[in-house]
Amino acid sequence: MQLIISPAKTQHFNGRDFAHFSQPCCLNQAEQLNYRLQHLDNPALAGLLKTSTALTAATRQRIEAFTTPFSLANARQALFTFQGEAYKAITADRYSAEELTHAQNHLFILSGLYGILRPLDLIQPYRLEMATPLKIGASGNLYQFWRERVTSLLHQALGEDGVCVNLASLEYFRLIDRRKLAKVVTISFKEEEQGILRTVAIHAKRARGLMVHYMISRRLTRAEQLQNFNLEGYTFKEAESTADVWVFSRKAE
Repeated sequence: MQLIISPAKTQHFNGRDFAHFSQPCCLNQAEQLNYRLQHLDNPALAGLLKTSTALTAATRQRIEAFTTPFSLANARQALFTFQGEAYKAITADRYSAEELTHAQNHLFILSGLYGILRPLDLIQPYRLEMATPLKIGASGNLYQFWRERVTSLLHQALGEDGVCVNLASLEYFRLIDRRKLAKVVTISFKEEEQGILRTVAIHAKRARGLMVHYMISRRLTRAEQLQNFNLEGYTFKEAESTADVWVFSRKAE
């Protein structure tokens, strides 16, 4: 079983100090993308990323500061760096070394710049969402640039009969060529009000992080074990679920 989640726009590089780390498997490609961004002037960069003048200047600083090799002197582990609703529910600062090893073996973070990351992969600050229409070589956008490579890496991690558990947003899940994976299960979180189930984005984001935490803290290795997920009132709804989409819901707050 491998879980996949989206990254977060917000990144903090002053989090947990942890001696163990790994290198992004697609660092060469990340360098290639960063080099492409370096050669855009500020108006073109602002238009591409849809950023204000101040945010464009900050992004430019990140692009120019990108340097390899990565080390703890110039980078931090991805799981300790990403912020946002989902990551607030993943208590990375409190996990034991054994729990972090389990996360490393069963969790992938998709990324516009890095393609695919393990939790302990080092990253440097960046701003590049997967849907950004950046042309690179023969690829018309980042989906084309990353799809085959990332799907192949995920397939290798899963083997011939492993289950990919999709906790990513649609923007990032579109990256994966699911036809090349044996089994993909998408998790859907819903709020129930007056008998009607609906998705509330802010709650769904947090719930995705909670399920990642549930997997890590309980050292789960099989997808069906996730059906027992019960944090913050969520329960598995078999009647509303299919083989490919598992629905979890709770009473609306």
